Amino acid sequence: MTIDKTVAEVRRRFSAAPEEVFAAFAEAELVGRWLKPAPEIRLAVLQFEFHVNGAYRFAYQRQQGEIVIVGGAFLSIEQPAKIVFSWIIEPPDEHAGIESEVTVIITPDGAGSELVIRHEKLTRSDAIVRHAVGWRGALDQLTALLEAQDLQHDR
Repeated sequence: MTIDKTVAEVRRRFSAAPEEVFAAFAEAELVGRWLKPAPEIRLAVLQFEFHVNGAYRFAYQRQQGEIVIVGGAFLSIEQPAKIVFSWIIEPPDEHAGIESEVTVIITPDGAGSELVIRHEKLTRSDAIVRHAVGWRGALDQLTALLEAQDLQHDR
């Protein structure tokens, strides 16, 4: 077995059904609430066309005020199990120009689901670390969002 040194992969189990986890990736309003590496980072969804070949563009504002722009296109969508999209950070960020790709796989797991995010084609080791940490933080935000939605459904 070889280890791919251009991949960051994270996994998370949720009590939410696959359809709910998928919706968190498919609806711009929900994406804007969780797809950020930490709660203190602000995310503005600038463009979000959730269909194959549709574009997206996000602006992340860090605490220091610095803005990082990420964009790409949806390459494959298989509801509610799989989403593939390109991920390109724009200049002047240090990782600008790395044309990477994210695969999201959502599988049923008992009454809930398991999510695997595989971020590939990260050609710099510091980019692998940055994105692995970022995805873990984003999944913390997604966990909180799904738990809050679950509480709302129980009322």
